[in-house]
Amino acid sequence: MYVFKRTGSTGTTSKYWSVKFRGHDGRQILRTTRCENKQEAVEIGAKWERAARLAANGEFTQAASITFFNELLRATTAEELNVPRVEAYLDSWLESKRVLAKAKGTLTRYKPVLHAFVASLPERRRTATLASVTASEIERFRNSESASGKSASTVNFGVKVLRAALNTARRQGLITTNPAEAVELLAEEGEQRIPFDSDQVRTLIQHANNEWRGMILFGFHAGLRLSDCAGLTWANIDTVRHTVTFRAKKTAARKKSAEKETTVALHRDIVSYLDALATNDNPIAPLFPSLHGKPSGSHGGLSNAFNRLMQVSQIRVPVGLKKEGKGRQFRALGFHSLRHSFVSRLANAEVSADVRKQIVGHSSDEIHQRYVHLELGLQKSALSKLESIL
Repeated sequence: MYVFKRTGSTGTTSKYWSVKFRGHDGRQILRTTRCENKQEAVEIGAKWERAARLAANGEFTQAASITFFNELLRATTAEELNVPRVEAYLDSWLESKRVLAKAKGTLTRYKPVLHAFVASLPERRRTATLASVTASEIERFRNSESASGKSASTVNFGVKVLRAALNTARRQGLITTNPAEAVELLAEEGEQRIPFDSDQVRTLIQHANNEWRGMILFGFHAGLRLSDCAGLTWANIDTVRHTVTFRAKKTAARKKSAEKETTVALHRDIVSYLDALATNDNPIAPLFPSLHGKPSGSHGGLSNAFNRLMQVSQIRVPVGLKKEGKGRQFRALGFHSLRHSFVSRLANAEVSADVRKQIVGHSSDEIHQRYVHLELGLQKSALSKLESIL
């Protein structure tokens, strides 16, 4: 490469320095730098030549191009391209979800995933451009999470969070491809919730205090999740129409305004339970005062309290493989199993899938099907309707 000033046909010499260098296809390229300072022109020409060399070797990646243009901008205008950095972008994406009123529990699950991914990167890569993130880096993160003892479903959730964050970046034009979509999910086998049968629920109610009895009834007869049950106040209950209306913490944020509230008709067992309570004139008074506002997780949380109730009730809980490291051993029975029981009982009573989905707030057939556990008796009833050929 060399720099020079062009001389026109009239003999006039340009005030700008030009450079001549070999392009990516081997041909000589002649280009003006638009610089009057020779040293600046040399620096710009060197960068062009280096970019051509990278392109010739097939190494002019998106990340390399961003670095190249940043260097050019700094050399000519002292500015930089406005490109997001890995850690800063993921933090801003998480903050955007908070502003958009994502459920607090969802954000609590997103945050450690994003922080763990950033921590898995070498320190210099954390401040690299977002476009430089590779599928192999996300794959290594997936593998390390699995090796730490986490279940396949937990690991896959982490990959899905990264997919969502990077898809937002792609829609905003910050990156052209989503490397997380090239990373395969782990096979999820054998870890599925099972429903309580009626005898087990009766045993739980016998050993529970009055507030937990009410919680169990709302789970078993209305399909409410644990935190939604604990968050109920008298304002949620219509004692005339016998309904409960609430906003599901897990799903309300992503629903349309008109669909944010879920209304479920109350089973007669719940109506009887409520009738036996002392009615509170204060509409914001909690239905279950000692449980209201408690987190579902953590050592002193509602989930562990319910697990202790199952122990006292001597209910055997099937468990998954014992995990090492960070992973928790899967338990097939928990408070959420009451929701499985509710959906399954409706299905076994031959209530249509559309009605079942509306009651429990499921948005897709795929999700809903995980909650349906049909009894053998329903199959026998169906088979009895078929004619014999003998």
